Amino acid sequence: MMELQLNRVDYLQTAVTSPNCLRLIPIVKKENANKVAVADSSGVVHVFGMKKKEVQTVFKSLPGLAVSRLELGGPPGQPRDRIFVSSGSVVRGFSKKGKQFLDFNTNITESIKNLSYAMPSHS
Repeated sequence: MMELQLNRVDYLQTAVTSPNCLRLIPIVKKENANKVAVADSSGVVHVFGMKKKEVQTVFKSLPGLAVSRLELGGPPGQPRDRIFVSSGSVVRGFSKKGKQFLDFNTNITESIKNLSYAMPSHS
């Protein structure tokens, strides 16, 4: 019988996360590495990648309301590299480089638990 030796490696520490708050951002160019987007209970959205076995932070947002959901989106036929998060009744959107382009208060009383992104195709 073959035995495996597994070791734990910590690359990043965050606050507690909710389910569906971690996504792998698709590779756009072959020479780029995968990037990971994670959102936590302190409201921080953190995007990072690995280069030469080192964590490279792409961006880290300021703390705010706890994030309950993280989804990726983008125009049809292009990589889904825009990051959308829900915090309470607010939806925020970030570009892959960290620029916040959306901050939308839904004015509902309950927190958003599910989030889906769809962009219509122009024909």
